[in-house]
Amino acid sequence: MPVSVTVPPRLAEVMSAAYVTALGSPDRIQVGELPVPVAGPTDVLVAVEVATAYLAWFVHARRRAGEAVYVGGAGGNVGFAAVQLARGAGARIVASAGPADHWRCREAGAAVMVDYRDPDLTAALRAAAPDGIDVFWDTSGHHDLDLAIEVLAPGGRILLTAGGAARPALPVGTLYTRDVSLHGFVISRANASDLALAAGHINRMLASGELAVQIAGELPLAQTAEAHRRIEAGQVRGRLLLRP
Repeated sequence: MPVSVTVPPRLAEVMSAAYVTALGSPDRIQVGELPVPVAGPTDVLVAVEVATAYLAWFVHARRRAGEAVYVGGAGGNVGFAAVQLARGAGARIVASAGPADHWRCREAGAAVMVDYRDPDLTAALRAAAPDGIDVFWDTSGHHDLDLAIEVLAPGGRILLTAGGAARPALPVGTLYTRDVSLHGFVISRANASDLALAAGHINRMLASGELAVQIAGELPLAQTAEAHRRIEAGQVRGRLLLRP
């Protein structure tokens, strides 16, 4: 979880991980043995999905207390973290996920849950937020900008953080006449100051018991290949723990 960390050179020589060598685009993320000395823009280490949620709400969307927010893909790791951080910041949360995940998302703080497969999702979201949604964030990477426009309040914000290959239609006229703005970001471009603030916020939530992590299961370290197989097959909701 979020800590300030220095990896001893001896340990770094045998550690294999994903790490960031410099601020910038996602191609700065390297996978392999950690370099010696460990390279990186900061010594702040954070849980990626929770830090992404912090950057979304507090840096890019500049969410204000009392606003209504929409979290698409709330059953996923980033979406689940987004619900918890929005709850802690006083937002009214409307979220979508498969029915099996609704109870967890409600416990995490969602006021209203809808099924993302609802054939009339627009009507469901309008009913959940009659005055409009202030921040629209689909963490699943399914960017339906027409849906966003239909349910956003004037001056609303749309966050873009996933689905790099998506090419959705852009309803330009409706966007600017309703004063709607789009904010795209990636955590590998976050500066050290924002990451440090994210780490502090996360630590406070952990200390107060406001932040839960989804644990999908545990496996011995010898079954690392099996853990990867499950993740790549889409069989994991949450985190798999590997025990040495």
